[in-house]
Formats: sequence, C-alpha cells, structure tokens
Amino acid sequence: MRTLDYISTAQTNLLRTKVRTFLTILAFVIGTFTLAMVTAFSQGLRSYVNTQLSAYGQPNAIIVSLGSASNQTGPNGIPYYQPNRQSTITASGPRGDKKTASYTLNQSDLTKIKAVPGIIAAYPDYVTLAIDYAQYGNLPKYIMDVQGAYPTESIALAAGSFPTISQSTGIVIPYTYIQAFGANSASQALGRTINIQVTSSANQPKIYKAVITGVLPNTAHQPGAYLANQLMSSMVQYQTGTTSQFTNIIALANTNVTKAQRLSLKTAIQAKGYRATTYDDIIANFNQPLSVVSAGLTGFAAIALLAATIGIINTLLMAVLERTQEIGLLKALGMRRKGITFIYLVEAASIGFWGGIIGVLLAALVGYVANPILNRTIFTGIGSAHLLTYPLVYMAGIIVGAMIIGLLAGTLPAIRAGKLDPIEALRHE
Repeated sequence: MRTLDYISTAQTNLLRTKVRTFLTILAFVIGTFTLAMVTAFSQGLRSYVNTQLSAYGQPNAIIVSLGSASNQTGPNGIPYYQPNRQSTITASGPRGDKKTASYTLNQSDLTKIKAVPGIIAAYPDYVTLAIDYAQYGNLPKYIMDVQGAYPTESIALAAGSFPTISQSTGIVIPYTYIQAFGANSASQALGRTINIQVTSSANQPKIYKAVITGVLPNTAHQPGAYLANQLMSSMVQYQTGTTSQFTNIIALANTNVTKAQRLSLKTAIQAKGYRATTYDDIIANFNQPLSVVSAGLTGFAAIALLAATIGIINTLLMAVLERTQEIGLLKALGMRRKGITFIYLVEAASIGFWGGIIGVLLAALVGYVANPILNRTIFTGIGSAHLLTYPLVYMAGIIVGAMIIGLLAGTLPAIRAGKLDPIEALRHE
C-alpha cells in the first residue's frame, strides 16, 4: 500500500465510530482552542504593552543613574556622604514636610557618559522640575507634568515633531491636552503658544512661553509633556538656583541601534560605576509578569490536552478490540506488522490534527469577532489595540504539537494491533 492509501484507510476507520471519534476530537478541540486563546492573548497583550510603552521611551535612549558601587555605601548598604552629590527633596506627608537627601549626578558624570564609545549625545535629566500650571490664552489653567526633550527623539507623534535645537521654547504636549489648549485636533494645536508658570525657591512665580511643536500619540497612559532642553534648563535654573546637579542622564545612541548594541552600551556604562536602564529593560519589566500569567493559563490548556490524550488511548484500544478479526484478515492477506501499526498511528495523528485545526480556527474566529468589539468598548480612545493576536508560527506549532501528542498517545494501541497473531485474531468473536 502507498502512504496515501494508509492515510485514506485511517480516515475511513475513524468514520466508522463517528460518535466516539467526535468526542475524542472534541476533547482535543477544547485543549487546542484554550492553548490558542492563551497564546493569542499573551502575544496580543505583549504587543499592546510594547505599543503603550513606546510613548515613554525610545530604543536608542539609555537612562543613566548613580550606581550602588561598594565605594558608595558602607555596611548594610548605608550610603556614604559624598560632597557635590547630595540633593535634598522636600515631600509633604501627614506629619508635615519631610526632607530627604539623595545622590545626584553632575557635569563630571555627564562627561564620562559622553566618552563611552557608541554614545552620540548625553543630556542631564531634571526630573525634579515642578511647574505650577500650563495655560492657553484665557482658558482654564491646568496641571501638567514635564520632562526634557532631546535631539534624535524617535517616538512617533500624532502630529508635528520634537523641538529642534533652534526651537528653544518648543514643547510636545500629551494628546489629552488638545482640547484644554483650545484645539479640536492634534494638527490644529501645533504652533499655539502656552504659558507655563514656575515658582522659585524664594516663592517668586515666573511665566515662560512655550510653542507647541508636536502632540504625543493617544495611548492608555500619557507621559508628561516634553520641553525643549534649553527651556527645561532655564526653568530648573530659576526654580532650584542651579543646573549643575541632576537626577539622571539621558544617553543617546544611533537611532538604528540593535538590541545587542544596546546591551553592549549598557555593559560599558555599568563598568564605569553607573546604573543603566535600556528600552529593553523597561519592556522586560512589563513582560515578565505577563510570562508568568501566560505560563499559568497554558497549564490549564495542558490539563485539557492530557484529558484528550487519555481519550485517544481509549478510542484506539477500543478500535483494536473491535477490529481484531479485520486485523487478522489483513495480516493473512499479506499486510505486514509495520503496516498495521502505521494505520493506527495515522489514526491517532489524524485525531490530533483535526482537533488542532478546529481548535485554532475557532480561536481565530473568536478573535475576528472580539477584537473590533474590544476596540469600540474597553480600548476605545486609547489607540488601536488587538488584544487577541494569532501569529501563524505559533498556531502552526499548536497544530503540530497536537499531532505529536496524538502519535504518542496512539503508540501503545498501534503496537498492540501490530503484534496480534493473525490466526488468533481470525478466531476472535
């Protein structure tokens, strides 16, 4: 018999006991459907998280902070006093204001980071700047978080661009502030001048003018506005009285830097005694809990597949018992032991194949229906989202995996069928 004949015979045999075969395949459908949905959910969620995080960072930026080297801390991690590295932060609490001292970076650190091969630019990051409000014309005043914008920013914007070096008063506003500044769309907000008030340590307010050069994309969690580096420095100088100390350094590599190159730069920066956080670290921090959740859900799918495996063993053992005389006749007519075994293995693999195909197709159908509904309900207003994503490679892997499980489950019945003695089999009633 040819291979196609074996496959055809196996399919015919499965159709003899339609109800039993259907129930066994159904068990596989449940398992593969669950596994496909878990995979689609985890892949879609990872893609969604990565899209949302793109508003917070860029692949070529590395956040550099002071490391916790042994020469910076004493016993039990108690920090040493280091001249010119202390910054006092005042925070309000239920028992009044509390001052906290922390390490800061300075111009010397900035010079060291700029000297790292592969770093094309480095800028101070003044995360302690607090503005009073932002206002357009006579419209209401709004609270706004701000951060520095630096050349070569690569975040995709809803409209406009990041401030260039010549645009020393430029600002990129969050998407949610469009209407607050009197515009109906992102493009309409471009070019508008807003007032930003900053209060000095001597409690003296000052108004700064900022021109909107860009609007951030519409994502779930909006980061603060991006101020041109020159404007940011002026505000910090006025509020704190100095720009010689800063919390972090933003080191920039080439815009087309690869993941391997980012890792190399991170290692080089850490070798100088600093802590470096890359875009990959930010993504990994969010993906790690997703991996744990995905592993747990996959475990439930595995339980369903285990039940399906037991079903295949039962189905094929019953088939061997019911077709004992037929097996004896086939052997008497010259079919070899390998041929009998192969037919039953093909039956087992077919159950896994059809269960995998139907399960994956049902999962894809759920995604086709659910994704538009999710976009109009849960994810409305926060950008395009496909929570259920079905990578072809993963789906094909699920189908192949189902076939392999079927083969393994069918091995024992197939071997038993191949070992039957033809004479004893013909006598069986």
